[in-house]
Amino acid sequence: MKKQKRSLALSILLFSGVMAAAFAAHADETDTQPPSRHTEAPPDSPPNTEADAPVSNQAKAKGFVEDSHLNILMRSFTEHDEFKGAGKKDAWVLGAQAVFESGYTKGLIGLGADVSLFGALKLNGGQGAGNRVHVSSSGDPSGANQLAWAYPGVWDVKARVSNTVLKYGQQLFDNPFLVPHDNRALPPTYRGFSLASDEIKNLTLKAGTVDGVIARGMTTVTGLQTEYGGTHVSRFTYFGGDWTHGDDTSVSLYGSVANDVWQQYYLTATQSIGDPKRIQWTGSLNYYYTGAIGDKRQGPITNNAYSLALAGTHGAHTVQFAFQQIVSDQTFDYMGQSAGDYLSNSLDVDYNQPHEKSVSLSYTLNMKQYGVPGLKLTMWSAYGWGTDGSSMANSGTAQAANYIIDGQPIHGTHYEFGVIPSYTVPDGKFKNTSVKFYYMHHHSNSAYYPDGTSDVFRLMVNVPVNVF
Repeated sequence: MKKQKRSLALSILLFSGVMAAAFAAHADETDTQPPSRHTEAPPDSPPNTEADAPVSNQAKAKGFVEDSHLNILMRSFTEHDEFKGAGKKDAWVLGAQAVFESGYTKGLIGLGADVSLFGALKLNGGQGAGNRVHVSSSGDPSGANQLAWAYPGVWDVKARVSNTVLKYGQQLFDNPFLVPHDNRALPPTYRGFSLASDEIKNLTLKAGTVDGVIARGMTTVTGLQTEYGGTHVSRFTYFGGDWTHGDDTSVSLYGSVANDVWQQYYLTATQSIGDPKRIQWTGSLNYYYTGAIGDKRQGPITNNAYSLALAGTHGAHTVQFAFQQIVSDQTFDYMGQSAGDYLSNSLDVDYNQPHEKSVSLSYTLNMKQYGVPGLKLTMWSAYGWGTDGSSMANSGTAQAANYIIDGQPIHGTHYEFGVIPSYTVPDGKFKNTSVKFYYMHHHSNSAYYPDGTSDVFRLMVNVPVNVF
């Protein structure tokens, strides 16, 4: 009980820190801030002039129908994977997301609703394709025989006051813990409440709670699980905020609770200096703390994970170096179906095993500087070492088996390299249509490291259509 009280006190302290930093920054802001953050000021702030007065989004509401939109995203997803000693996986699926978003009714409290139809058609992919194609609600791979499937991937009811929106339903969440792992024909969506508030200039506050997910390849809601431990989570709750100052400074601080599994806190800070026409330096820190709570259903967890990155940009060229370390006897874990690992070296694999250290070097070329806007090329390489799962392997707990491969604790070194050329149509009738090709090679130097040697070839073509 004392530990739980200390956890609650820490949560309140961290959240208060975000609020305090935001109010302090608000007092020093100038008119150079992005106009999209012009929202209502705190009551004790001096009066604004008419030119820079914040405007309530709800005050501008035109109506449920008048402000409504229908957007369709069509996608071709093709993937060929080769796993050393474990065969191949092939899939080609055409997906479509048709999402109707209503406006808000007029008045102090605006009401609205969103509804969608997600659908997919399988052109290739058999029993070994897993969630690259269809998976039955029980997880039975026989679902791969399904040639087409459709379901309401997004639906919600929503209410807005000023610049604060509350939603309940099946949603695409936008926060560091539940952002969808969107690397299939259709993305996963979570069921629950979400709250987003832009009442303070340059600060977005977010909170929410979920109890189910439509996973990649599935069409019905199932329970939540942790990504690596596979532990059932009855409910996941998060809160936090994102603060920006100009185009060069940003800080995010979030906390979360996975019932009876863990509490997790996340901090990221980014600062840029200089001019990219000459050279611009950008430094970033990402840090997670994870600690077991309640029934400790995934065993004892005390995990600190961090990454430091420094990038230099000159014109069209950006080079980044990153270092990452897991300071723990346990694997750094996050919620299943999410891309909830924002450490710099979360690449083809996560480099997140106990005591693992890793470095990465990446290069990005933006051809806009050479007269071809929308064309980009990204290349990277990474190396991981120092993994030592012996403490958990010898712990005698129910989780010990997760840290043993062929009778030995997980350990070893590994590396990867990859390349992603992409093109996004910058304007015209097919604006924002994108083509992105991935090639990723991962090589394990040990039979006792969880991620084996593999080659991934992936082609994603996205065609967005705004109907109205």
